Amino acid sequence: MLGAGGVLAGLWMASGANEVPLSTAARSFLRQAHAEPGFEAAGRPAEGVYAYRGSGTDSLSVPPKTEHDGPLIPGIVTYGQQGCWTLRLDDSDDHWQSTTYCPHGSELLETARAGWYDWDFVVASIADTSTYTCRPAEVALPASLSPSPSYGFSCEGSNHPLQLKPVELAGAVQVLAEGSVRVGPSEVPAVRVLERARLRGGQTGTEVEDTWYDRSNGLPLEGTWTTDVRSPSPLGGTAALTAAGSFHLDRLTPER
Repeated sequence: MLGAGGVLAGLWMASGANEVPLSTAARSFLRQAHAEPGFEAAGRPAEGVYAYRGSGTDSLSVPPKTEHDGPLIPGIVTYGQQGCWTLRLDDSDDHWQSTTYCPHGSELLETARAGWYDWDFVVASIADTSTYTCRPAEVALPASLSPSPSYGFSCEGSNHPLQLKPVELAGAVQVLAEGSVRVGPSEVPAVRVLERARLRGGQTGTEVEDTWYDRSNGLPLEGTWTTDVRSPSPLGGTAALTAAGSFHLDRLTPER
């Protein structure tokens, strides 16, 4: 039994997350792409796979497990309807997060977001996708880029296949500064935005995102994020997810 326990412990430790190759992200992109190669709409980043670098740590309390993100983090940009576009960051092969943005006049709005985790516990695995819809849309970049009062928002969320009660994600967004971010050899004019939010309902907790956006098209250039969320555990009781990460864009031109 001691030998079996040692094998199980070894498999538990080995069953961690891995970075997603750009080639894998490119195949995923080709299944979703809407624009013709070379097409780029004004005010939106070009469709394709962007190479980000970063790191992150994701820890679950029940059962106890920690996984790591990066260092390569592909960012997949795809176009949607009515001028909207989605950025999905593949933090690892067990974790991604996405945001849907919509230009609206001089503003950039955030209409939806989602996140996915897949936890491998050797004898079983738990995967779940959380999706949020923001109506009215959240202000990602306001028309006025000077340091400003907060812009409040509220998004409604659900989980699948975990059937949790509805979740409300509510908070505020504030422009902190204008400046530039170096991406490869280029200095890109950028805007720094801070978002703080709380979760209530089927999940409780807090989220904080500190992001520098490309001023011309709204593409996130670099940022940090933290999450502290409590959820009912499928194994009973409450599970706490604590996670934090950072990312930085390597180059401005995406792969297709």
